Amino acid sequence: MYDRLSIRMYHVGFGDCFLVRFWKGEDPFTVLFDCGSITEGAAQVTKVADDVITECGKGKVEPRIDLLIATHRHKDHVGGFSNPLWSKVTVGEVWMPWTEDPHDPQATKIRNRQSALALTLTGGAVDDEPLAKPPPRTVLAQLKAARMGMAMNALTNEKAMATLHSGFLGKPRRRFLPEENTTFQERVLPDAPDLSFHILGPSRSEAVIASMNPPSGKGYLAASDVGIDTDRVPAFGARWQISPEQFAAEARFDSFRDDDRKAIEASAELPFGPLAAALDNAVNNTSLIIMIECGNAMLLFPGDAQWGSWNAVLEEPKGRALLARTTFYKVGHHGSHNATPKEFIDSVMPAGGVALFSTCAVKQWPDIPRAPLVEAIDGKAAKWARSDDETQAKNDGFKVEPDLYVEWDVTLPIGP
Repeated sequence: MYDRLSIRMYHVGFGDCFLVRFWKGEDPFTVLFDCGSITEGAAQVTKVADDVITECGKGKVEPRIDLLIATHRHKDHVGGFSNPLWSKVTVGEVWMPWTEDPHDPQATKIRNRQSALALTLTGGAVDDEPLAKPPPRTVLAQLKAARMGMAMNALTNEKAMATLHSGFLGKPRRRFLPEENTTFQERVLPDAPDLSFHILGPSRSEAVIASMNPPSGKGYLAASDVGIDTDRVPAFGARWQISPEQFAAEARFDSFRDDDRKAIEASAELPFGPLAAALDNAVNNTSLIIMIECGNAMLLFPGDAQWGSWNAVLEEPKGRALLARTTFYKVGHHGSHNATPKEFIDSVMPAGGVALFSTCAVKQWPDIPRAPLVEAIDGKAAKWARSDDETQAKNDGFKVEPDLYVEWDVTLPIGP
């Protein structure tokens, strides 16, 4: 049985990179979740990758990661794997969501649709670091940059995905999870018989993947709370709109044809902003949701899973029972409003655990991390930290390497 657990959360700004190690003496079983960012420059992501590889090479002939998990293909989670440093690393297995399976027709259809939409939204433009630059000064320009960032984040990251699908030393086996016709699949690896990996998502239902925003009162900021109708967000504000009756009464020309009206209505139904947000969230909803069980330690890594995926787990008795044993929570989607249900924090997650936010303040997205969510976790967890506040992390007893990582290191078993 393992005698120690360490979880290292790297400073990647708006992104994720978590190095999880289960120790028997000085010999750890190593799991890496993600490596990417959309706010930090390439130099910082390279610094992080170099530290991961260095750590995974200590005491070994060559760097080795026993299990590498790419939760979903957003650039802020996998972009760092485009670095050639990874070609020198031996990997045991690589896990990706089922939507990345190149031999699954439904997965291919979803990927192609999302990538085509992302390309359309960016107009073919390529900007590797749309949010790593100083934010624009005007509100309108900031909104445009944020939307471009979301669209760019959703584009298939070809170099990174090529590494995940065919790179690394050791010829690792690729698994696309959960496997077909399985619900809440459990996996045990031969090299780690004391660990159980519970695969809770993503769902294979496209309806679940498309369900992104929680109903009013179910999230830490429902869209309806700020007056947004998520069923139909028009391209033009109310001040620019008139009813068909008003138009008919006030029009002074007769050249406005029915096909013109339909074209305008179509553009209003498919504006750039809401489409970019919907695309961003839909890719998030393809995230792997994984609970690692090690004795009485239950470590929850939900990637960026949105409301639909969370709700699918909460509604199943087995899934809810697993969530009710959570002792560590990697806060979903950097602390956004639609990635951690209120029900999970208020009624399901036990008090006294540990939580880590991989996040940073982004001017274009001022509500991330969502303040009510931060307050709720502060009231529920025994200790917590966010990657962009090293002082708070130190105060709560975490090890901090400035500008590089925050680490939780604990003797096993944990708890009472």
